Amino acid sequence: MARRAKAPNHPDLAAPADDAVIRRRQIWLTAFIALLAMWLALPFFTPIAWAAVLVIAEWPLYARAVARFPGRPGLIALAFTLATALLVILPLSLAAVTLAQESEGALAWLQNAQQHGIAAPAWLAGLPLVGERLGAWWQEHVASPQASNALLGTLSATSILGWTRSIGGEVARDSALFLATLVVLFTLFVAGERLDGHARTVARQMFGAFGEDFLVRMTGAVRGTVNGTLLVSFGEGALIGVGYAVAGVPQPLLFATFTIVLALVPFGAWLAFGLASLILIGSGAVIAGILLFVFGVVVMTVGDNVVQPTVIGSAVELPFLLAMVGAFGGLAAMGLVGLFVGPTIMAALLLVWRLWMRPVAQPPLPASGERE
Repeated sequence: MARRAKAPNHPDLAAPADDAVIRRRQIWLTAFIALLAMWLALPFFTPIAWAAVLVIAEWPLYARAVARFPGRPGLIALAFTLATALLVILPLSLAAVTLAQESEGALAWLQNAQQHGIAAPAWLAGLPLVGERLGAWWQEHVASPQASNALLGTLSATSILGWTRSIGGEVARDSALFLATLVVLFTLFVAGERLDGHARTVARQMFGAFGEDFLVRMTGAVRGTVNGTLLVSFGEGALIGVGYAVAGVPQPLLFATFTIVLALVPFGAWLAFGLASLILIGSGAVIAGILLFVFGVVVMTVGDNVVQPTVIGSAVELPFLLAMVGAFGGLAAMGLVGLFVGPTIMAALLLVWRLWMRPVAQPPLPASGERE
C-alpha cells in the first residue's frame, strides 16, 4: 500500500498572519519606500521646498481665482507660475546687473584710495570727546597712501572681480534652480486640492485628530511666515529706500534693493541703512546721515514689532530666539529658501511642544458619598 503523505508539521506557515502583523509590515514597507523616494529626490529638495512654500503662501489667491473662473485651473495655475517667476527673477536680475555695474565704481574708488589715501572729513576733529583721537587715528591709518594701502592692501581688482563673478555664478545657478521650482510649482497648483485631501487623510489615519490639527496649523504657519516676512521686508525696504533718495545716498535704488533682501534676515536691514548713514556722514552730510539712521530705526521698529505681528496674526507666535535660530540656521543649511523653511520648522517644534503640554482631560470626580 502506498504511504499516505503526512500533514506538514508547521501549521504557522499555512496560517494567515493576523491583522496587527500585516499592518506592521505595511508600515515598514511604506517607510522603506518613502525613505527610498526621499533619497532619490534629495538633489531636488530645494526646488520642492521652494515650490511647497510658495504654493502654500499663494493658495488663497489661487483658490479665489479658480472660484471666479471655474473650468480653467490649468490656465490659472500657469498664470500664477509666470507671475511668481516675474516677481522673483526680475528683482534678482536687477540686483545682479546693478551690482556688476557698481563694482566698477567701487574698483576705481579702491585704486584711488590706495594710491592717494583718503582725506579725513572736516567735521571729524570737531566731534566732542573723541574727535581728536579719531582724527589722529585717521591720519595714521587712512589719510596717507602708505597707510591706506596697508589697510586696504588685501583688496585688489582681482579679488573684487572674483567676488562679483562668484555672485553672478550664484545668481545663474539659483536661476536655473528656480526654473525647476517653477515646474514643481505649476504641478502643485494643479494637483494642490487633491494633495491637500490626501495629506489630511494620512495625517488623520496616522495621528488622529492631533495630526489633522497639526497639518492645518502648520499650513497657516507657513502662509503667515512667508506672507508676513515678504510684505513687511518689501515695505521696510521701500520706505527706507525713499529715505535714501531724500538724504542723497549714492545709488539709492541699489541700497533699497539690498535693504529689501537683507530685511529678510534678522538685523540685516540695520546693516544696510547703517552703512548708508556712515557713507553720508563720511562725505560731510552729518545731519542727513543721522536723520537717515533715525528714520531707519523707526521704520524697522514699527515694522518688526507692530506691522509684522499684525500681518502674520496668531498663526506663528515664535519667540525671538527661535525665530533667529530658524532664520540663520535655515539660511546656512538651505540658502534663501531656508529663511522661510527654518522658522517654519521652529514653529512646528513649538506647536508640537504646546500640543503635548496641553492638560489632559481628567475624568470627572465621583460625587461625595459615591463609591469609586
